[in-house]
Amino acid sequence: MTSSSLAPRRWSGLLATTLALTLTAPPMIVAIAPAPLGLPTAAAAPADHPIPLQSLGLGRTLQFPGREHEVSLTLPLLPGLVPVALTGTVQLPPALAHGTLETRSDQRLLERIGVPTDPRAPIRISLAGARVEGNAVSVTLASSLLPEAGICPDDWTGQPFTLSDAAVVYFGEERQPTTVAEFLPPVLERLTMYLPSNPSGIESAAVLALSTAATARYANQPVAVDIRRLDSGATPPDHPPAFLERQVVIREGDPELRVTPGPDPVLMISGDKDSLPTQIRLITSDLARAAMAGSATALGVPVAPQLAPESTTLAALGQSRLSATAIGSVRIEFAIDMTRLGRPSKNVRIHLRGNHTPLPETLNGQVAVTVGDRQIAAWPVQLSGRFDEWVTIPAELLTRFTTVAVTLQPAGLTHGCGLEQPITLTIDPDGEVRGELAKPPVPGGLSAVPQALLPDVQVGLQTPGFADTVRAAQILVAVQRLTAVPLRPELVSFDTAVHSQQPAVLVAPNGEVPQSITLPLERSGDTLIVYGDDADLETRIDLRPPLQFGSLQATWTGKRTVVVGTSTQAPDHLDRLLNWLLADPDRSFRLSGPVLLQAGDREPEFFDPAAGIAAQVAAGKSDSPIPLGRRLALGGGVALIVGLLAAVVILLPRRRSR
Repeated sequence: MTSSSLAPRRWSGLLATTLALTLTAPPMIVAIAPAPLGLPTAAAAPADHPIPLQSLGLGRTLQFPGREHEVSLTLPLLPGLVPVALTGTVQLPPALAHGTLETRSDQRLLERIGVPTDPRAPIRISLAGARVEGNAVSVTLASSLLPEAGICPDDWTGQPFTLSDAAVVYFGEERQPTTVAEFLPPVLERLTMYLPSNPSGIESAAVLALSTAATARYANQPVAVDIRRLDSGATPPDHPPAFLERQVVIREGDPELRVTPGPDPVLMISGDKDSLPTQIRLITSDLARAAMAGSATALGVPVAPQLAPESTTLAALGQSRLSATAIGSVRIEFAIDMTRLGRPSKNVRIHLRGNHTPLPETLNGQVAVTVGDRQIAAWPVQLSGRFDEWVTIPAELLTRFTTVAVTLQPAGLTHGCGLEQPITLTIDPDGEVRGELAKPPVPGGLSAVPQALLPDVQVGLQTPGFADTVRAAQILVAVQRLTAVPLRPELVSFDTAVHSQQPAVLVAPNGEVPQSITLPLERSGDTLIVYGDDADLETRIDLRPPLQFGSLQATWTGKRTVVVGTSTQAPDHLDRLLNWLLADPDRSFRLSGPVLLQAGDREPEFFDPAAGIAAQVAAGKSDSPIPLGRRLALGGGVALIVGLLAAVVILLPRRRSR
């Protein structure tokens, strides 16, 4: 059985932290005012609202391997809405004669339907009548498949019955919030924030904090963050809230959290330098449930401590379901999430202990551990079915998310189709995971974020104001989408962020990044300067006319990681890059290499100056008159950048001649 549940990411232990810190920090006090009376929300006709499974934090697809399989889902109840059906498109294993899919709740059948045998056929199955438990509905989907005559179900290994493009249909009409406690729903599709057109540093810092905190809270859901300019004298909102949209106004002033009355409610968040961050922490934490009124003021919410441990467990990394059953080979996959380790790590070791069904005398085999296509460990099976081994992940295989596969591979005489007994493989989720701090990060560049920025990151704006605040928020949201561990941005002066020892995000849309920050890709006049992994890997390329581009770059200064959003005095290119990055949440997971580049009318592209250098090192000769670093750069990534940008340089004059 596979089980998935929606659990919005929260600051674990925050309430306990509040109680534990009463001796050193003021207790959390919420001052509640009566909810103001307002006009009732205009009623609309109830209707179906399909919500993609991914928006519920439950992935994109549902898989049903083998002849029979069950999947459990826990679906949230949304304000004014209840789940009534599940839809999707079927992908079938080959040679399927017929099959059924049914939904059950609390051992009660909700509906049973025949699985269509047409490829890519749509289906809809009812969830109506499912049992409500608290604020959620629990259902079980069960598949039963029958192959064509002469086909063994074992042949379906790796080709499960799949429900793709899955969505849950909710029926009703969304009920708008009237209190602070219910303002953020279990599922959020868009957060719109209104910021003064000339924001103070306090207001800009609050927007950065709310952007990252909300993204972390809904880490499993692709939430769109929209920051809008609020001109002096204007009354928000400028549009009615869309489905599952919430609107927030941030202002410097007296401390307060207040939901405006009426059909288009807005959360007004105000405070000073000390209290405004407190209001943000309240609204994005579980403590908001205490504010059961239209207005509240948080007087003290301590910051939850985040310490990167030397040792953790698979369960603490989110890998708690580590069991699989199959006939023949049995495989379990789990991820080592470096963002949950809380820092760039090296020498990562995993204590794999567990058991499997003892094999009959006619079978032998081994347990193999692989990362990608590479086997990193293996050992023969024991008669007891138990194993207890330490495995080290090679440094060159470590990524932001490293997928480790543990496979029981039996070998020997078999008894024929339908006569083999299933084998269960289980790994103890309390198995220890150890790692050491990696300086510089491995992998480096944009692959080092967000782990190299956790938990506290300084933010410096070259030109403080609305535009640079939005750009900084876009960078932070793109990075925060990679982890449920909240970033804690601290807005400081640009000069402070440049010369600090702390990880930093710099926003310099007009270029002019200080020389103390060496970027992998720079332009000086007509010359494009490309740096590799060290100062010797430098190449200069003359481009006429000068190339205009925007970029998001990550560099290691020798003590910290710095992420820089910049351009060649062409902020529009940087804005196009950031808008592209945020338009699709999956693009955050593609952040890799040191540079994301946007030039001309092309889509942004990733660029690594050191690409291909390993092959050049093997072929390099020490007696060459050209310095080794120069040869490597010319033979490696520079060819790529010339090819990448040549099309732009050629296309631009052509467009001008039209």
